[in-house]
Amino acid sequence: MPMAVPVLVDDLQDEPALRERARNIALTNADGIAHSVEVLAALGLVQSAAAQVKVYKASSLFKIYILNRSEAFFGFYPLRERTVAIGGDSHTFFDVTGKDTTLFHHSAGPDDASLGSQYVQQAQMWFDSVWSSIAYERQP
Repeated sequence: MPMAVPVLVDDLQDEPALRERARNIALTNADGIAHSVEVLAALGLVQSAAAQVKVYKASSLFKIYILNRSEAFFGFYPLRERTVAIGGDSHTFFDVTGKDTTLFHHSAGPDDASLGSQYVQQAQMWFDSVWSSIAYERQP
């Protein structure tokens, strides 16, 4: 389904090939994170580890990692104009970029009223609301 980004620069229209490219990048990144979690457990570096991946139909405009409901790392994905060839056709489009995103660290404090605690709680609440409503098991 069309999303806010990626979108063609000239007329801000959807391009299915760009959507498929974005989907593949997102799934590759999710698989990489899940694999890293599994390796930590296999190497005995953590007592136990598990990863589940769900997807939802929206543009990713930020990244957030929440660890043990006590720490959150948040970063914005800036939009950039890019040109790539897909299937022999050149496409100039607006895309999100996340590899160099600065992550801001938030840590739960000693009480629920601290700014860090409130941030982590709200981030977890947002995540849980998406996970339990519009997110679904991904299709291969």
